[in-house]
Amino acid sequence: MKPLVLVPRHRPGDLAAVEAALADHTPVALIPPHLPDAEIARLRARIPERLHGGLAAVLFTSGSTGQRKGVLLDRAALEASAAASAAVLGWRDDDRWLICLSLATIGGLSIVTRSLRAGRPAVLADSGDRFDPAAVIRQIERDRVTLISLVPTMLVRLLDQGWRPPAHLRAVLLGGARTDPALLARARGAAVPVHTTYGMTETASHVAIDGRALPGIELAIRGGLVAVRGAVLFRGYLPPHDRLPARDADGWFVTADRGALGPDGTLTLLGRADGAILSGGANVDPAAVEAALTSIPGIDSACAFGLPDPDYGERVAAAVVVQEDLPADLEAALRRRLAPHELPRSIAIVADIPTGPGGKVDRAETARRAAGRLRPL
Repeated sequence: MKPLVLVPRHRPGDLAAVEAALADHTPVALIPPHLPDAEIARLRARIPERLHGGLAAVLFTSGSTGQRKGVLLDRAALEASAAASAAVLGWRDDDRWLICLSLATIGGLSIVTRSLRAGRPAVLADSGDRFDPAAVIRQIERDRVTLISLVPTMLVRLLDQGWRPPAHLRAVLLGGARTDPALLARARGAAVPVHTTYGMTETASHVAIDGRALPGIELAIRGGLVAVRGAVLFRGYLPPHDRLPARDADGWFVTADRGALGPDGTLTLLGRADGAILSGGANVDPAAVEAALTSIPGIDSACAFGLPDPDYGERVAAAVVVQEDLPADLEAALRRRLAPHELPRSIAIVADIPTGPGGKVDRAETARRAAGRLRPL
């Protein structure tokens, strides 16, 4: 079946097109609009002219391990995800779920699929592609929004406005990045009905709320990594990642997230195993940042790493070895090569990039050496 290929913006026409395609069982292939034009063109070229009839959506990951993966999601997986979420959150007659997240992410798309299944309205944030906390606060009141999905950065910006939610807002689902315990305490102090979530594109949205697996979904630890099993799992990847298994022989999808399960089954996340930087709800591949830096004349070598950030979870930083000094047009050059969430927020000039015994870059040691030299980009 020929897919509908969209680079969806935060506008009613794009939401209507996605809803119509899903209702008509037409696969939708969604490309994040914030990417550089060249990357959008590359992703568009990877989408086949025809897709299997049972497929509902193709979404691209944020590229935590290099080239972005094209994730194939069946209608059955999205249906199972919506059912599992509803089993915990339920639906009320007056529910209205506000979409602040991009439709080209599983966080945004899953709101559409849940709402369609339940026959409830999904409300598009009317502030456009850029998150506007003051506008969102007004819209929650005006449209009597009852449910909203956010990444931690968005919640910080709402609280910075002195926000105290109205009584009709019954749940704020927080995911996409590590949540600082101080942020949770601050939110609860402002009477925000916040719930942390865990999931990813390959699991058709969240599989755990407040550390507990949703009904019909199993969580386990395999070799220190979180593994997921259930009907919510994706079918596979587009080429060139189509040889990567969607699950092992026992039906588990092993993620790149390190974690632990408590005696009561509560999941605790312990960070990424692949070195990805999780910033503002998106995974950043350090190698992609380093490749962008070293492609700029005058920069000989680079090491990207994450630094703790109370608003973003982590922020991207980098250490570079330069021939003389940083190029004057460095920020503009990087913006042509990287998505906004991949852009280093601070850079340090160092004499060399330390490596370990096997010649692999030692990111932790680089971050330690660069700490006193970091300057805003």
